[in-house]
Amino acid sequence: MVKNSHYTVTHEGESYDFYGLENESYWFPITLRNSVFVTLYGFLEHILIKMCKILKATKRITRSVKSFIDDKNNYGPTIEKASNYILSVANIHFPNQLPEWTHMKNCAALRNSIIHNFANANDKVNALLPMNGVTTEIKDVANEVIGYDYLGEIVGVSQFNFETSFFLLSSFNKEFLSSFATLMNDFFMVNGSLLNGKYDKEIADFNFSV
Repeated sequence: MVKNSHYTVTHEGESYDFYGLENESYWFPITLRNSVFVTLYGFLEHILIKMCKILKATKRITRSVKSFIDDKNNYGPTIEKASNYILSVANIHFPNQLPEWTHMKNCAALRNSIIHNFANANDKVNALLPMNGVTTEIKDVANEVIGYDYLGEIVGVSQFNFETSFFLLSSFNKEFLSSFATLMNDFFMVNGSLLNGKYDKEIADFNFSV
């Protein structure tokens, strides 16, 4: 634990400077966990879109992935739209009945809030709470890192002006990654031919666009 340092958080063009153990004990783990989660979620989105593109090529589907995902009648986060393409357009197995898939779809609301609204617990997020690995008490983050009730009862979310924010605990990304692995294992056990690498060079871009 670093006790004396200068730590700066930059979010959507605004910089926030923090000093001291109290701040470092929660800002670093918050930033780290949010970054890991957003990266994992982005990779999931990329993999599903890549599968859609491979299926379009192998099955010679005329409906483009982009037009399907951009269709206003196709609701939900991008990962759900991609799964719908796999199920209804490519007409192959996708494990959309798994509880892990439901969990990952729910995580879309957390991802969007972290990226666009500084982890504000909006109506969509509040509808999911309570949720494993997520807290609305910033002191839970610091106490988890330090290992005891460092901030105590007198220091709460309101003191830091985070009354409407949520925070990821250490178990959250572990559960998300476990769900990711379960989902992919089920999907590729049935659709193993998609792993032959034939279209990797043509399709495997990492710009996360559709």
